[in-house]
Amino acid sequence: MYAVPASVLAARAQFPITRNCIYFDIANMNSPPLGVTGTIAGFFAAMQQGSADKSDWVREIEKTRRKAATLLGCEPGEIAFVKNTSEGLNISANAIDWRPGDNVVVPVHEHPNNVFPWLNLQRRGVEVRLVPETGEWVDAELLAPFVDHRTRAVAVADVSFLPGQRNDLAGIATLCRDRGAHLVVDGVQAVGLLDVRPGDLGVAMWSSSAHKGLLSPHGIGLFFCQRELISELAPVYAARASMVPNPEDDHLVQENGGRLQDDARRFEIGNFNYSGISAMGSALDLILEIGIADIERHVRALSEYLSEKLSERQIRRLGPDDPARQSAICAFNLPGEGWIEYFAAHDIVVSGRGGAVRASFGLYNTFEEIDRFIIVLDGRLER
Repeated sequence: MYAVPASVLAARAQFPITRNCIYFDIANMNSPPLGVTGTIAGFFAAMQQGSADKSDWVREIEKTRRKAATLLGCEPGEIAFVKNTSEGLNISANAIDWRPGDNVVVPVHEHPNNVFPWLNLQRRGVEVRLVPETGEWVDAELLAPFVDHRTRAVAVADVSFLPGQRNDLAGIATLCRDRGAHLVVDGVQAVGLLDVRPGDLGVAMWSSSAHKGLLSPHGIGLFFCQRELISELAPVYAARASMVPNPEDDHLVQENGGRLQDDARRFEIGNFNYSGISAMGSALDLILEIGIADIERHVRALSEYLSEKLSERQIRRLGPDDPARQSAICAFNLPGEGWIEYFAAHDIVVSGRGGAVRASFGLYNTFEEIDRFIIVLDGRLER
């Protein structure tokens, strides 16, 4: 029987939303912990009082970069700060040295933000191969017939936004390595909730917004690039932050120009979202203090518990039955219309996606909340 770790139980007090409603919607956006909102308030209070110091902000960038690297199990030099998942995926799509006739392989049911960056390459003569999804998750067997010697990239989500299956990144990474393609991953529905280590899996580039499992505000995110690959990639844009500073005066460009940073910082554009990075630092403190293994165990246990309760009512969870391929997202179909509004009227927040109800769990959720959800569900089913 799963026992909720004491650190997870204690962390619930950090989330005021738990006193107002049952919030099963982290796959849409998080409700931030007090530490994050306190950091944001302190950041702007310092600006209002004239005590803000930009050099402190710069030091905070590197501290947060190191924390993110700890969470992802990679080097700090493999991490860049971006606005969101979409920006990181666009960086990936445009940094590759494409040639007319090259192709990229993308499962057809990817989130639009992991489709449009690749479709945009068609103007450069790149073929975009959209793969029909015939199984319960995406794996190398599904993709292999579409990957050939002209495939430069395969783009796929770690966890899909609907129905929430966890795809086989390890197998896909092996396929990509064997055929000379880069694996590019949308990590937004996994990071901060599941143990995510893109470098260990052989992922080339990976991107995530921070406004879901990373418990941070909108407008800040992370981009990972494998260290060995960085020197091969040219950013589509350059700015002061992406260049090695001029030691004499970094506000002036020397006559001979400059050179790109030799790590993932070459993909950054300043000024930075200093407040967002500071907030992310506080969120990472909480996540790392609890431990991502315990967070994953907790959210997966909640997801399985809801799945069991639904099964007792002959309501099948969408996606795979294999627990290893499930995530913090539990999606299912209910009879009739208006379920999202019905749950909201009972102070339960879930999402509607593709005609299904999507419940998604954070570290602050409890089994008692699921029991309450089921009581409310039964109240309408029995009418």
